[in-house]
Amino acid sequence: MQAYAPSGLPRRTLVIAVAGLLLTLMLAALDSTIVATAMPSIAADLHGFDRYSWVTVAYLLTSTIGVPVIGKLADQYGRKPFLVLGAVVFVLASLLCAAAASLEQLIAFRLVQGLGGGTVTAAVFAAVPRMFSPTARARIIGLFTGTYGLASIVGPLLGGLITDTIGWRGVFWINLPIGIVALGLVLVVYPAEVRSGQRPVVDYLGAAALVGGMTPLLLALLLGGHDIPWGSSTMAALLVTSALLLAAFVWAERRAAEPIVPLGVLATRTLGVPVLGSALMSAGLLSTLLFTPLFIQGVIGQSASQAGAILAPMTTAFVAASVVVGQLIARIGRSRPTGVAGMALAASGLWLMAGMGSETGYPVVARNLVIIGLGLGAALASFVVAAQNALPIEQAGVATALNTFARAFGGTLASAALGGLLSAGVGGGVQSAVAGASPLAEALHQTFLVGAAVVALGAATSLVLRDLPMTARHEQRFASVAPRAAQTQRSPRLPSGG
Repeated sequence: MQAYAPSGLPRRTLVIAVAGLLLTLMLAALDSTIVATAMPSIAADLHGFDRYSWVTVAYLLTSTIGVPVIGKLADQYGRKPFLVLGAVVFVLASLLCAAAASLEQLIAFRLVQGLGGGTVTAAVFAAVPRMFSPTARARIIGLFTGTYGLASIVGPLLGGLITDTIGWRGVFWINLPIGIVALGLVLVVYPAEVRSGQRPVVDYLGAAALVGGMTPLLLALLLGGHDIPWGSSTMAALLVTSALLLAAFVWAERRAAEPIVPLGVLATRTLGVPVLGSALMSAGLLSTLLFTPLFIQGVIGQSASQAGAILAPMTTAFVAASVVVGQLIARIGRSRPTGVAGMALAASGLWLMAGMGSETGYPVVARNLVIIGLGLGAALASFVVAAQNALPIEQAGVATALNTFARAFGGTLASAALGGLLSAGVGGGVQSAVAGASPLAEALHQTFLVGAAVVALGAATSLVLRDLPMTARHEQRFASVAPRAAQTQRSPRLPSGG
C-alpha cells in the first residue's frame, strides 16, 4: 500500500479517509441534481414561479465564485479546516433551506449552501495530491471525477422519490445524515496539516477583485435572455462592472507576493491547457445534458420519464471511463493521449447527435450518448490528473481549484450561449416549437453541431498539452516531500479490531 499512501498513512486509515472525502464530495455533487427534480413542487408550494430559476442560480453563483480563493487558502492553511468548514456550512444551510417559509428565504439560504458546496469541492480535490503520489493519484482520481456521474444518476431518482413521498423539504433534510457521517470521517481520520511558524500572506485585494468580477459575469450568463434581456442597460452594467473588476484582479495578481491565481503558470501548457480543456469538456457535457431530454420529448415524442432515463447510459459510461482511464494514465505515465482521444470521441458523439431527426430511434440516441459519455469521462480524468501534476504539492490547491472553476464556468457559459442559440433557432420559443417538431429538430441540430465544434476545439487544444511524465524521478520527488508533510500531520487513531 506504500505506493498508494506515500504520506505514511496506514492502509486502513487511508481507505476510510478516502471514503470520507468521497462522501463529502457527494454532498455537493448530489445537490444540483436532487433539487432540480423537486423544483416544480417547491415553486408551487412557495408561490414563486416568477423566480423559479433563482433557486438554482443562487447555488451556482456562490459555489463557483469562491473556488479559486478557497484553493489558494487551502494551500496556505491546510485542507482539513476547509473540509470541515465547508461540510458544516453546507449541512446547516440545508436545514435552513428545508425550513424556508418563502422563496426569498430559500434563495438566501441557497446562497449560503453554495458557499459550503464550493468550499467542499475545492478542498476535496486539493486533498488528493497531498495523500497520493502522481502515479497513485491517476489510479484513484476516477473515483472522485466519477462521483459527479453517479450523482447525476442517483440524484433525479432520489429527488423524485423523496418529493413524492415526504415532500420537497426532504431533499434538503437528507443532507443531514450524509453530512454527519462525512464530517465524522473527516474529523477523525483525515490527517491535520500543522502549519509552519510563518504567517501566510493572503492576497485580500486579489480575492475581492476576483469574486467581485466573477459575480456580475456569472449573473449575466445565468440570467441573460430571460430574467435580464441581453440588450438591456442592466446587462451592460453587469458586463462593464465585471470587466473593470477582472482587470483590477489581473493588476493585483501581477503585484501580489502570494497571488490567488499565479497568472504566469496559468499561461503555460502544463496547467493552462488542461484548465482550458476542462472548460471545453464541461461545455460539451452541459450541452448534452440540457438538450437531449428536449430532443427526446419534443422531436421523437417520448415521455418525460423516458427523457430522464435516456441519460443513464451516458452517465454510466462517463463514470466507467473516468475510472478506467485513470488506471491507464498510471500505466503509461501520460495524460495527453487519453485527453485528446477522449475529446475527439466525445466530439464524434455530438456530431452523431446533430444528425438525428424525428425518425431516430431511442436505441440510436442511447448509443450516441454512450459515445459522448466515454469520451468526456476519459477527458475529465485526463485533465484533472494533468492539472494536479502541473504544480508542486504545495500549490496543488490552486491547480485543482482552477480546474474545478473552469468546469463550472465552461458549463455556465455553454448553457447561456447554446440556450440562446436554441431560442433563436425556434423563433417563437421552445415551448411553442415542441408542438411542431421540425423547427425544434433543426434548432437542436445546430445546437449539437456547435457543441461538437467546441469539444473538437478541446481535442485540438489538448494536442499542445505539455505532459509531465510520471517517471521514477517525479515519484522520488514526491516521496522526498511526503515525509516532511507526514511529520507535520497528527496521525489519527482508529479503534482497534477488525
